[in-house]
Amino acid sequence: MSSSPIIELIREKLDIVEVVREYVPALRRAGRNYKANCPFHNEKTPSFTVNPDKKIFFCFGCSTGGDIFKFVMDIEGLTFPEAARKLAAKAGVEYGDERAHAITPEDRERLELKKMLTAAAAFYHKALFSPDGEKARLYLGERRLSKATVERFELGWAPANGTALMEELKARGWSRDLAVKAGLVTEREGGRVGDTFRGRIMFPIRNQSGDTIAFGGRVLDPEGIPKYLNSPETPLFSKRRTLYGLHEALPQIRRTGRLLLLEGYMDVIGAHQHGVDWAVAPLGTNVTAEHSAVVSRYAKDTVVMFDDDRAGIQASVKAANVFMETGLYVRLASLTGGLDPDEFLNEYGREEFEKKLSEAADPLDFQLKLLFRDPKNPPTSQDKAKAIADLLDTVAKQSDEVLKSEWIKNLAAHFRVDQASVLKELRKAALALPREKARVQPDPAKGIPQLERDFLQTLLHYPALLDQAGALEPEDFSDQLARKIFLALKELPQELRGKAAPALAERFPEESALILGLAVADFNAEVSSAQGAASEIRKLRRKSLQRRARELKGLPTMSPQQLQEYSRLMSELKSSAQDL
Repeated sequence: MSSSPIIELIREKLDIVEVVREYVPALRRAGRNYKANCPFHNEKTPSFTVNPDKKIFFCFGCSTGGDIFKFVMDIEGLTFPEAARKLAAKAGVEYGDERAHAITPEDRERLELKKMLTAAAAFYHKALFSPDGEKARLYLGERRLSKATVERFELGWAPANGTALMEELKARGWSRDLAVKAGLVTEREGGRVGDTFRGRIMFPIRNQSGDTIAFGGRVLDPEGIPKYLNSPETPLFSKRRTLYGLHEALPQIRRTGRLLLLEGYMDVIGAHQHGVDWAVAPLGTNVTAEHSAVVSRYAKDTVVMFDDDRAGIQASVKAANVFMETGLYVRLASLTGGLDPDEFLNEYGREEFEKKLSEAADPLDFQLKLLFRDPKNPPTSQDKAKAIADLLDTVAKQSDEVLKSEWIKNLAAHFRVDQASVLKELRKAALALPREKARVQPDPAKGIPQLERDFLQTLLHYPALLDQAGALEPEDFSDQLARKIFLALKELPQELRGKAAPALAERFPEESALILGLAVADFNAEVSSAQGAASEIRKLRRKSLQRRARELKGLPTMSPQQLQEYSRLMSELKSSAQDL
C-alpha cells in the first residue's frame, strides 16, 4: 500500500469517519461501524460502511472500498498525490514535494490530462481577448457579463480554423493520442485530426476541487449545430456525474445547505454574477441518479428552476422524479414571461429572483398550479381523469410514505373525487412503473467454505491472532483464494499487520472486494479471544487432515509411504477429536 512517514502521519491524525461525513452527512453509527447510503451509486438501503478501527470504507452494494486516501480520490476524482496533499492540509501536516510513495501509470496519465486541460483553458481564454475573439466578446457583452465574471469562470473562445489548439499542444510537447484522450482533439474521416471545438465560446468545466476536466462550447454561427457541445467522456469526465459551477458554488452551499439547480452555463454564470452563488447546472436537462448522489452530499434544501417553457417545465418535473426516486426531496420554481434565469436577473434583479425562489412548490403542487388555469374552460371529467393519471406518476415515485399519503389527500380534494378511487389508481400506476433491477454483486467469497471464511475474517479484524496461526499452513485451507489470502497475511511485516485489510486489498486488487468486505462485516466476536481462535485453528486443522485422509483412501492402491501417512493421519484425527 502507498506508504511513507508523511502518509502514515496523515492516516494517524485524521479520523476517517469525520472525513467521510463531510461528504456523506447521513453517516450514522451502527455497532462497530458507521453506515449510510453509498455516495458512489444509487441505493435506498444503506450498504456503505466505514470502520473507524481499521480506517477503511466498503460498500456491499457496489464493492467500492479502501482507505481514507482512496475515498477522497474516488469522491473528488483525484490522483493519489492530489488526495494526499488535500488530506495533509486537513491534518496540518507539511506535505511539500514528498514523493516516497509510487505514482501509478494511471495517476501519471490523469495528472498529464489535467495539465493539458488547464493549458487548453488558458489558451481559449487568451483567444477570447485576441482580435479573432471580438464576436465572442460582443456576445458576452450582450448577455451583460462583466469582465470580472468572465475572468472568474475563465470563459474563452475556440478559434474557427480547426487546428489552433492542436498546434499549441504539440508545441508544448503533448502527444496527439493524449489530446484525443482528453477530448480536445477529434479524429475525423480519412485519419485526419482537428480541434474538437471550433468557432465556439468556451466554458471550462471544473470538478469540485477546481481542476478543469472538460469543456462546453456554444456556437455563434446561427447555422452551426449543435448549439452546445460538451467534451466526450474521458478518464476525468463523466457527464452523468458532473454539475457545472459546483466548484464555485460549494462554499455557499456548504455554508447554507441550499442548492439551486438551473438549466445551463449562462444561467449559472448570470446567477453567480448577481450574488445567487449557490447555483449549479447539469450538462443538459437530463438529471441522473448520479447527480442526485452529488447533491445529497451537500444540500438539504434543493430548488430546481429550469426555463419557463414547456420543455423546461417537463424537464423540471422529470428531475424532481429522479431526485425523489433516490430519496431526496426537492422543490420546483419557475419564472414568468418566458425569461431564462439570467435574463430575469438582468431585468428585475436578485431581490425579485429570490422571491420567485421562495415561491418554490413541492413537485405535486407545482404541477397542480399548471393545470386548468383558464377559468373560461373548466376541465371535463375525462380531463380530470387524465390529469390525475399523469400526476400519479409523480406520487408513485415519492419514497416518503407520509408525504405520499398527504399528496393523495390533496389530489382527491383538488379534483373533488373520492380518495379511495385515487388510491386505487395509484396502485395501478405503481405497478406500471418500470422496476429497476436490484444491483446484485457476485459474492467473491461464495466458494470459500464458511469455516475458512470466518477464520480469515477473524484475522483481518484481529491481526494479533496471526501468531497463534503459526501451526497452520496454506494447504490447510481447501479453497485456493483462501490459501492465497492466508499466506499473504502470514507474510505481512509486523508493522503492517494493524493495516492488514487495506494492505492486502492494494496487493490483490481483484480480491479487494472480498478482503475489505470481510474486514468491515459483522462477525462472531467470540472468536476474537485467544481461546476462540485456538478452537477455530483446531477445526481447520482437523478438516485438513480429513481431506487428506479421504484422498489417500480413494486411491486404488497405496504405497508404503502413503500407508504410513494414512496411519499417522488417522492417529492425529483420533487424538484431535478429544480436543473439540
